[in-house]
Amino acid sequence: MHFLTHFTIALISLITIVLSCILFTNAIEFLGNKLKLGNSATGSILAVIGTGLPELIVPIVAIFGVYFTKTNIDVAKDIALGAILGSPFALSTLALFLLSFVLIIQKRNKLNVEHSFVLREYKYFLLSYSIAVLFSFGVLYSYRYFAVLFLLLMYGIFVYRTILKSRIACVECECEGLLFLKKNNSNVNLVLFLQLFFSLFVLVLASHFFVKEINFFSLYFGASPAIIALIITPFATELPECVNSLIWLKQNKDELALANILGAIVFQSTVLFSIGILLTPWNFSESLFINALFAFLASLVLFVFVLFNKKICLTNLLFCGIVYFSYLTIVLVK
Repeated sequence: MHFLTHFTIALISLITIVLSCILFTNAIEFLGNKLKLGNSATGSILAVIGTGLPELIVPIVAIFGVYFTKTNIDVAKDIALGAILGSPFALSTLALFLLSFVLIIQKRNKLNVEHSFVLREYKYFLLSYSIAVLFSFGVLYSYRYFAVLFLLLMYGIFVYRTILKSRIACVECECEGLLFLKKNNSNVNLVLFLQLFFSLFVLVLASHFFVKEINFFSLYFGASPAIIALIITPFATELPECVNSLIWLKQNKDELALANILGAIVFQSTVLFSIGILLTPWNFSESLFINALFAFLASLVLFVFVLFNKKICLTNLLFCGIVYFSYLTIVLVK
């Protein structure tokens, strides 16, 4: 296929992702309001369940696809492992950094969110992330099933407590009507289901094509499989979360925007990491370990700052960008 054709497909896929995210955020916000959930639960759970599909699909397809294509299973597992570890890193650094551009455009210097909510999300992430990485060491790997059980149980507790707290704190809030719903249409539930299903289906499909084209360009320009797995693929699979959060932040729905990102990293460090522990050797190379270390330190620094300053400032989001591009420089120079 010609280079220009690949570029066209990538561009169309990207535009489709953005448009489907607009439909998805509208529907998911309407659903959260209908279920009487607050913004934290809507962003951390409902939105993540939908947009988390691409990062779940990529490692599973990478591993099980080798049985149909008869390719190298070890290479597939390495790619899957890189994609799994790269996902929370991309969100905890690049995604938060992208939010800073909206704040700069809006001439704001902080996110309007409750600091207790931010601390709670980071506590779950830092604990689950630490446990998962700890079990990558050989001595503990034989007990990996206990780690999987613990991580899945932790995510269940996170979902339960998030919904409980969100409902207690929930107040009647303004919510835009469904984009596909006409004023006199009484079939609200049907329209909601169709808009959610359609936007999610298009979102996953467009993400799939975008990931394929990103991988093509990486190989075309000579990037190694490690770069693709750790940086490029996660960048593509995390695009829905990034776009969702940017849309919500642009609408001054800061809690929804941040909850979507923080809820996603909790999901990834529990559910996605459980898949990695079960389906891959879960043995980190130097590049993977450095990636994990950067993700953990970036989140820990932000957690400590919020703990003492009780807010997330523009400088914190810019710091996340520094961490991301520092790691990128280290990987590319090596």
